[in-house]
Amino acid sequence: MTASTTLSPTDVAALRDRVTGRVLARGDLPDGGPTAAEAVAAHSTLVAHDPDVAVLAETEADVVEAVRFAAHHGLRVRSHATGHGESSPITDGVVLGTSGLAGVEVDPASRVARIGAGTRWNAVVDAAAEHGLAPVTGSSTSVGVVGYTLGGGYGPLTRSHGLTSDRVRGFRVVLADGSVVEAGPDTEPDLFWALRGGKGGLGVVTRLDLELVPLRTLYAGSLTFDARHVEEVLRGWAAWTATAPDDVTTSVAVLALPDLPFVPEHLRGRTVLALRFAYPGDPAEGERLAAPLR
Repeated sequence: MTASTTLSPTDVAALRDRVTGRVLARGDLPDGGPTAAEAVAAHSTLVAHDPDVAVLAETEADVVEAVRFAAHHGLRVRSHATGHGESSPITDGVVLGTSGLAGVEVDPASRVARIGAGTRWNAVVDAAAEHGLAPVTGSSTSVGVVGYTLGGGYGPLTRSHGLTSDRVRGFRVVLADGSVVEAGPDTEPDLFWALRGGKGGLGVVTRLDLELVPLRTLYAGSLTFDARHVEEVLRGWAAWTATAPDDVTTSVAVLALPDLPFVPEHLRGRTVLALRFAYPGDPAEGERLAAPLR
């Protein structure tokens, strides 16, 4: 819903009474805690969010209350877990923080991980590794599981194992009217189909079940080249991909690296091309396959 409205302190107080987590309205100055804008700050410091209300959910019931509140007042709802999602400023509506819904449980027999909405990939990778398993995921373990998966999930295992969304076995979703449904191949199949790549606007996912794959060894990393070699590397890489094995995944990115301490000193302030390589198998074979790229 897009209609604008004016919220009174009474409206916000009523929501606060129904929610376990924190409810922060624009202009609130919490004692010792973040403001609404700070609580939903984006990963990129170039983007500043300033919603009417931020709801930091701790339970699925909190999500339901926040969605019903937004519907009643004609407000938009956006979900926010790790801050990697929205690339433009949010200046209205309700931002629903789901980082409090983090958690992962692995069933090694079925090779399925049950993952809460606020979970980052590093938690899933660690939990799965205990059983010789791994999620089909992206290259960054600080990214949120749900947001990444709803976008399809292209990562370093795409050619060998497909997209992350291919491995989803079910979603738990709060719909726009506040109802909660299970979406899977046999229950709400149209919603299940749409969520696997449809990104936002279909509901608030509070949990997903993800099939894991047997994977104990991965030979992967990146080769970094100076900007003056970009054309040569791109042409060589393109030629190499014509004969690359089906289970090797590669990609390239041109990076303008800032002159900041977290960047290795010899790369600070430089533009480089990163050629990424991943082979889910024996390291010696991976090294042999990557040798032409070097």
